[in-house]
Amino acid sequence: MYEDERTLMGQSLKAKAMLVVRQGTQAGMSFPLTGTQTIMGREEGIDIVLQDPESSRQHARVAWQGGQFIVEDLGSTNGTFVNGIQITAPQVLNPGDSIGIGQTALVFQIAGVTAAPQVPLGNPVTTRQPTPYSNAAAQGQDNNMVQYILYSLGCLFVFGICTLLSIISVVMAYPDFFMGS
Repeated sequence: MYEDERTLMGQSLKAKAMLVVRQGTQAGMSFPLTGTQTIMGREEGIDIVLQDPESSRQHARVAWQGGQFIVEDLGSTNGTFVNGIQITAPQVLNPGDSIGIGQTALVFQIAGVTAAPQVPLGNPVTTRQPTPYSNAAAQGQDNNMVQYILYSLGCLFVFGICTLLSIISVVMAYPDFFMGS
């Protein structure tokens, strides 16, 4: 084993890592991460060929760097997502993280690891603290509330315009009624 290679009971984490397709046309398939990098996309001949029309030919890369796995987008058209958040820089992967590429969702797993391993200090790769599900749910509810308010205001605006046009139509249809009183 190399000096920068983290281990789990004497075995390399790298040797036990894999991506499992949880959603998409290839659901159920698993891909071991055996090399120093794995390219994913729809181009034939790359490491993981995705049967997803929304993925780019060479969409994303998972690499082993500094004793940890990272994922990065390779300039794809539709972006790469980790746990539902679009990434703009290399992102450290923790066991259980979901990678979204088009309509495909892959879960990063390390056999025998249930908790996220500790990330060494001083690593140049950006790390992200996981968002608690309750907070994520609250943010989703806030977004839904804004959408409902905007929809309601739009409906109210259309109702007001229709009412105004109805009044104008009645006045134009019966001008004597309004002028005579």
